[in-house]
Amino acid sequence: MTDLMKQLTARKVERRRQLAALPVGEKLRMLEEMVAAAKMISATKPQKPVNPVRARR
Repeated sequence: MTDLMKQLTARKVERRRQLAALPVGEKLRMLEEMVAAAKMISATKPQKPVNPVRARR
C-alpha cells in the first residue's frame, strides 16, 4: 500500500471515530445538510442542448 493510500485510510478511520462520538441528533442534522446540498447540485445541473447545431456541407 502506498503512503498516500495509508494517509487516506487513516483519515477515513479518524473521521469514522469522530462521527461515532457525536450524538444522534448531530448526525441527523449533518445528514440533512448533505441531502440539501446534493439537491442543490442536482437542481443547478445545466441542461443539454435540445438540438445541437451541425455544420452544413
